[in-house]
Amino acid sequence: MSWSFRISLNRPYKSLLAVFGFWKTLLLLLAVFSPGRGYDTSTTLRLNRNATNEDGDGPFIASLRLVSTKLTRWDAIYFTEVASRGYIFEQEWAFGYGFTKLINFFANALQQTGAVDCAFREHIAGIIIAHAAHGLSVLVLYRLGCAIFSGRQGRMLAFVAACLHIFSPAGLFLSAPYGESTYAFLSFTGYFLFVQSFSLSGASTLKDALIPLAGILCGLATTIRGNGILNGLLFLEEAIRLLYSMTRGVTFAKSRRLLAVGIAGVCTALGFVVPQYIAYRDFCVNYPYTHDEEPRIWCRRSLPSIYSFVQDHYWNNGFLRYWTVSNIPLFALASPMLAIMTYSALWTLDVESGRLTGTSRVLRSLAAPQLILAILTFAKHHVQIITRMASGYPVWYFWIADLLMKEYSSVRLDKKEVGSQKQRSYANLAVTYMISYAAVQGVLFASFLPPA
Repeated sequence: MSWSFRISLNRPYKSLLAVFGFWKTLLLLLAVFSPGRGYDTSTTLRLNRNATNEDGDGPFIASLRLVSTKLTRWDAIYFTEVASRGYIFEQEWAFGYGFTKLINFFANALQQTGAVDCAFREHIAGIIIAHAAHGLSVLVLYRLGCAIFSGRQGRMLAFVAACLHIFSPAGLFLSAPYGESTYAFLSFTGYFLFVQSFSLSGASTLKDALIPLAGILCGLATTIRGNGILNGLLFLEEAIRLLYSMTRGVTFAKSRRLLAVGIAGVCTALGFVVPQYIAYRDFCVNYPYTHDEEPRIWCRRSLPSIYSFVQDHYWNNGFLRYWTVSNIPLFALASPMLAIMTYSALWTLDVESGRLTGTSRVLRSLAAPQLILAILTFAKHHVQIITRMASGYPVWYFWIADLLMKEYSSVRLDKKEVGSQKQRSYANLAVTYMISYAAVQGVLFASFLPPA
């Protein structure tokens, strides 16, 4: 590695925050100077509707209004509107309950402290949350990488992976009032606690206590984005492993860890179930008080999930529904990210602890949710959203970081390594794709132009 990179490793957090600040500033400038209002004026209409004479026309308020207008686009309008006045319409339940409540909490705090008391305080709160969560997720991803890959090589890999998270193709979605960055922070922290629960020195009560905490964070992540339910696979796999090991003998340590894993799995599931229950209560139990004549049709299903119904009824998500000729360009845009997520998940099958001196089994566990998400998105969702949803999954960052380290390593390659040289060149292409896509997408997003 270069001399400058060695210096960065001596001050990893400062270096990462410096890179983070540079990239966020660049994206913000691209957004602010992006041309026009785009074809949709929803953000401006909402701001005008909520405006009061108390907002003022000073330069500070004008600057906040400009930034909030440029960053509150597409789904961000739903998040901020719901945060402002609560859930009213059925289709709004497609947007994370946890994130809207988080925006509402910080918006009220901004108003009460007098820091920002204007009509678009929910917009500003969402933007602040997104930036803070993204910055924290970068640092947590570095710690996660250090926990999985030991030694100086592991720290190098973790640092590169954290930098890659900064330049995620999610781009401006990680700065706008969207849940992606908050989801990434909560998920990465949950993963980190889960990895920390593995003790080389043997069973430990303190280590096992980290597992329910990981489950709580994964549950909170699920309230932000429904795909967080896939994180439950980590705990399911660990439970299966423990049950299998019990066939060779039941011990207190195994039972204790199994209980901890079970609690973590329940906490993760509750992150999906609790918002569904709240919606069920409003639309299926209290419907006379909402002036509806009868419960909604989804209330009579065996599993009455408003989220599943809204995705199907309002957003037309379903198996192969998105596979139309007109959507071929969107599949083309999503294909690099789908390929990266799939290939990196399969890469974990070949990772050995001796090669990267890390916890290879844990790495494979982390790859499972990522692979399933890629498959589900390709088969039944609006495929272009994979570029932003991928931001909350760490394995593909580690894969590209591993390839980049090999590419620029001064170590002489053996025959097997020479044979994989072409594969390493894909890492450079991946980084180029990430930065280019994020920059172009930032301009289009701020101008309210697709894709989103």
